[in-house]
Amino acid sequence: MNYSFRKKNKIVKYIVLHYTGMKTLGLAYQKLSDIKSNVSIHYLISRNGIIYNLLCPKYKAWHAGHSKWKRNVNINDFSIGVELENKGHDFGYSNYSNKQYTSLKKLIYFSKINFHILDENIIFHSDIAPNRKLDPGEKFFINKIEINRFSNKRKKNKYSIEEMLILYGFHKSYIKKYKKFCIIAVKRSLNYKIINSSISKKFINDFYNLLFY
Repeated sequence: MNYSFRKKNKIVKYIVLHYTGMKTLGLAYQKLSDIKSNVSIHYLISRNGIIYNLLCPKYKAWHAGHSKWKRNVNINDFSIGVELENKGHDFGYSNYSNKQYTSLKKLIYFSKINFHILDENIIFHSDIAPNRKLDPGEKFFINKIEINRFSNKRKKNKYSIEEMLILYGFHKSYIKKYKKFCIIAVKRSLNYKIINSSISKKFINDFYNLLFY
């Protein structure tokens, strides 16, 4: 199992949600526990809702890769990683099962209590690496785990798209360099069926409502 020790000044404050993106649960488990794979995860949830604890959260798993969120860089340092069994966009992306949502809800509740994690810090792999990652994807519905990521109070009627991307949580360097990928990541969070980087009036309205209602 790949892992590192967390530095004393790096506290857990995020939960990052992934999908396995592999053809079977067995292949995913094998990769996530193989020291030669250079990846690892704290928890893996199968389609039938079984939670596999692969690594104690006090250790740093190698699940996020090159990543940024808000003002933090290298999100592995600050996070717990959770993989959901799903073949992903390359092998037959499908809806998540109700059993997965039920188990994930329990796991998040447990983690929030033990690590004092806020709802706004339960984030997606596609948020922290929008130029590289698609998971957990547009078929993941966060309302099914009763999480409200956005509690911003409404301050004004109109924001620029860049201001909304900052409020969403993207690192400023990503907005500058990978703006179109940030927009695509937001569309996945909004569960859009058609995913592209176009900015329509509907998207701006949906994005605004996501942030403020």
